[in-house]
Amino acid sequence: MTSGPRLLLVFLWYILTARPNTSLPKIIAGVGVFRTLSCGGWTYVTSTDDHGWHDIFMISYLVATLPWTLGCLALSPNNPKAVKYRKILAGSFFGTLVPLIYYFIQHKVHKVPGAYTIYAFYEWALILFDVGFDAVTAIDFDGFELIVRDVKGSSRGKMQQVADTVLEKEKDKPIGNIFEGQFLWANALDAAADVYNGFIFWSMLTSLGLTVWYFPLWHMGISGYEVMVMCTVSPFLLLNRSLRSLVIQNVRLVHLLSLSGLLAYLTKTPEYRLFSVAFGVSMSCLAWTATWYAERSQLSRLESRILGWSIGLVASSTAKFAFQTNNPIWPIMHAENGGWNKIGLFLAALAIIRSTRTVTDNRGGIDSADRPKTSPYLASLGLGGLVFGLHSLLSDSSTMILWVWEGFPVRGPIAANGVLTIAAMGVGILAGIFFRGGLSSWMNLALAGVGAFILTSYHSWFGYMGAILLATTLMALATPLITSAVRHGPMAFGLGFLIYNILVLAHVWVVAYAFVPGGPLMREHTDWVITATMLFLWAGVYASPSLATTNKRTTKFGKEVPSRSASYYGCVLLMVQLIALATSYLRFPTNDYVPYHKEDKVITAGIWTIHFSLDNDMWSSERRMRDLIKELEIDVIGLLESDLQRIIMGNRDTTQYLAEDLGMYVDYGPGPNKHTWGSALLSKFPILNSTHHLLPSPVGELAPAIHATLDAYGELVDVVVFHSGQEEDPEDRRLQSEYLANLMKGSPRPLILLSYLVIKPNEGNYQTYVGEKSGMRDIDPSDWDRWCEYILYKGIRRSGYARVSRSTITDTELQVGKFVVGQPASSNERIQEEQVPNGLRFPSLFRGQGQCVNINKPVMALAGGSDCWCGDLLPVSSSKVSDNRCDKVCQGWDKDKCGGDNAWSVLLTGLNNNVGSAQEASKSESDSNDSGSDSNSNPPPKASPSPLTSSIPTSTIPSPSAKPKPSSDAAPAAAQPDTTKDKPPSTITRASTVVVTAPGQTQAAAVSPETIRPSKGPNTAGIAAGVVVGVVAICAIVGGLFFFLRRKKRRALEEDFQRRPANPFEPETESKPPASSHSMSDSRLEPSVMLQRRQSDGSIADNQDYSRRILKASPSHRSDAHIH
Repeated sequence: MTSGPRLLLVFLWYILTARPNTSLPKIIAGVGVFRTLSCGGWTYVTSTDDHGWHDIFMISYLVATLPWTLGCLALSPNNPKAVKYRKILAGSFFGTLVPLIYYFIQHKVHKVPGAYTIYAFYEWALILFDVGFDAVTAIDFDGFELIVRDVKGSSRGKMQQVADTVLEKEKDKPIGNIFEGQFLWANALDAAADVYNGFIFWSMLTSLGLTVWYFPLWHMGISGYEVMVMCTVSPFLLLNRSLRSLVIQNVRLVHLLSLSGLLAYLTKTPEYRLFSVAFGVSMSCLAWTATWYAERSQLSRLESRILGWSIGLVASSTAKFAFQTNNPIWPIMHAENGGWNKIGLFLAALAIIRSTRTVTDNRGGIDSADRPKTSPYLASLGLGGLVFGLHSLLSDSSTMILWVWEGFPVRGPIAANGVLTIAAMGVGILAGIFFRGGLSSWMNLALAGVGAFILTSYHSWFGYMGAILLATTLMALATPLITSAVRHGPMAFGLGFLIYNILVLAHVWVVAYAFVPGGPLMREHTDWVITATMLFLWAGVYASPSLATTNKRTTKFGKEVPSRSASYYGCVLLMVQLIALATSYLRFPTNDYVPYHKEDKVITAGIWTIHFSLDNDMWSSERRMRDLIKELEIDVIGLLESDLQRIIMGNRDTTQYLAEDLGMYVDYGPGPNKHTWGSALLSKFPILNSTHHLLPSPVGELAPAIHATLDAYGELVDVVVFHSGQEEDPEDRRLQSEYLANLMKGSPRPLILLSYLVIKPNEGNYQTYVGEKSGMRDIDPSDWDRWCEYILYKGIRRSGYARVSRSTITDTELQVGKFVVGQPASSNERIQEEQVPNGLRFPSLFRGQGQCVNINKPVMALAGGSDCWCGDLLPVSSSKVSDNRCDKVCQGWDKDKCGGDNAWSVLLTGLNNNVGSAQEASKSESDSNDSGSDSNSNPPPKASPSPLTSSIPTSTIPSPSAKPKPSSDAAPAAAQPDTTKDKPPSTITRASTVVVTAPGQTQAAAVSPETIRPSKGPNTAGIAAGVVVGVVAICAIVGGLFFFLRRKKRRALEEDFQRRPANPFEPETESKPPASSHSMSDSRLEPSVMLQRRQSDGSIADNQDYSRRILKASPSHRSDAHIH
């Protein structure tokens, strides 16, 4: 009803304020139209009608109100009465947002009775203030006639506006240029291109540590690839005058070459992807240094470039905030897991072409100004400290929030409050633009020190205030410190990035102290790293020119340098801030979560070591983790190795992403400043209280634990998430077991332990965790095949237990238990599934038995992509051939191979892990490693192969909507077809009962339990130690820098020979087609363990600590070539 008059008001306001040579009235008019339409949208479409669209319209309205209000104030005619009322109403409008948000949180988060009523009053007050602000326009219209003829001439530029008054007062300051002259879209595009170019730099730099980190995990030790972090020192190349001139003259080409870091996602091989990223980072560091150095004669343009680089960091942090954890153009992303790589690459090319149109290389300016130069070493210290501080603390909006996180009840900020960190970064940049005559660099440095002290010494909101102060001052220091480095030439930049690398290594050493040289010296000394950063910033400020000198903004000829372009960068920054504000609203938790089976009062709890959310092929795995947790209907889950808020992990926030997407409360656990690898708790039940523990660890890495109390169906239930020390530190693990046993024994409530214990059942510290000392029971004492993950419980009834492996996500399994609240613990007696209520069963998606299990055969072989053979014995070991012979795509899972023509992939089903070979049965030859040569033609005893062709399909995972009945033990049921091909095969083991499922269509090949997933090709661990990797000059690494890749050498494979195609389980004869173990060996696993304990390719069953140890020295050479 009011949209017509409001649109008319926008039109009349434009007529009143339009002036020659300015575009601001047009922009404000466009914003006014958009704001009016969005206001109509959120008032017409209520949250009851469509909650999503209601929120979109409301956010759009609030976002558009800010530029509308500021624009109207700037364009107001010089009418003191109208300006006064506008300021009062605008202040009231934005002031109302504070209590509005507060009571919104009280209503949504804390469920305070009556909070929504108060919230509604403030919501309507917001509308009244908004209408009142627009109504003030009537005062300005008193000079208008109904014919809309401007009788006072303000539209022709004859009447002074507020902007004119501001311009007169601030004409010597950059803020005055906001209103001066005409708005030029060309300049705005230049600013946007520079900012996006800065965004690309920070996107690639933040991905470098993440791609490097993958290799220590893969190798279980220092791999040699870590030297790639040195690619940032490429500015040293500019010390050569000829090369410097060449780079500056071709800086566009160098920037375009840096896009190899974005193209890296097209490379599936992790090594090549790392090389591509390293090359891109080196080119980017080289190009930005050359750009800054080339602009040294034009102080205004130099500062504009620095602004683009700084706002690019804000944009990078905002992108991760909007996408909840990952930068969408990182090389670990692709279209399937949420990447926007193609769009990012296209925009990057356009931005580089636009921003590199003009780059000068004139002498003069600050380079030859009559100022004394200090040591370039001091300037490089300042630059290194600056880049490290920005990267380690501000590249993700959640990093410093987790530094001050203390658990429940929540007393500090949450991830959605990350918008405050982004806002503080913006304030720091604006302070450098608009208040040059205000705080000096020394004052900024002092405030940064105060902020760092508060951040590292306090928690909750007060600690976060230190983080806000530190974020603001770090961003404000960017311009003077980079300008100082430019004055000292390329040497300062080369040394600066080298110092940055040293700080990054120290940043890792404080937590990886147990596995690196000299680690004990840095153990848990984040305070040393922060102190060093502050001292380096002090050195940089000392080396920078005085503020009074730089504020003159003149060249050596005394001619003033214009600063008009700064206003355009301010506009781009404002748009980024508005995106962050809208994202914060959308990400704010609703806290109205519901468990999956509340009618049965069931808690489905799980424990999972997620290996820092990187899968086996260096892709981000958050979305697949989410899908598996959702498919298993898990209500409470503990995540281990979950602390990603470090440079080497990409400063990510996986736990918050999972919590928001799955609808769960989250306790992030001890923060990154607590020096653990992380533990987190996600729950659909309200977390009433949680306490973080760091268990005794006198020698090894710190052992984190979370002790939380949940409100589960009106009853209090305790949950403990715990990661113990490693096997190499027995005293640590003994002390930790006693500490945890006392903690669990002292709880008067039902308790569930979700843990990583590093013990064998009934051995060592197992008796401390299970039994009288702790009062805890093992969820399945008969499950002997465990080593790391355990679920224990007391005072609550256990109703189910499963172990799930989805190796396309991670190489560790997900253990899950079902518990019934309000019922006491019962015996370990097993009953038939038919006797169990549906709510207490695991989803049908994970039920159904493989054909070889159904006919009680311990060995299976896959051939031709669809055929399955079953038997009692393994083929003779000498029948193994090259893995590439298994080249047929599995019909049910097209991302893997199921044998080939006259070649089989051989696996164990899990019914019996001590399976002999046909060679042993025929008593021809044998050795202790189940590896021999020729065998005779006598058939092996008990060999009863059962060919299963496409007419008798194996069980498959149906789509979730299909819900087929599970196959019986007597006669396996044919599964329904499923066209879904984006879900990996899963294996569930429940004590001695094996349940195997595979996705896809009806003729899929079965996947055995107790196996590891096949790799994508031959194992690359055979690269000999000492392969020299040179960081070439064009890669921006100092020429002549070489490094040796430390990789383990595999034992030679058995010689190929022929075998009979009709039956892969018969011994060798004269006519023998080849067989293959497929790509079953995996260099990430302990070869000797795999050789002794399993010869299969599915769930690793957690029976050894063969998970990737963090930065642990590689074990001695051993063979992992064996028969599967």
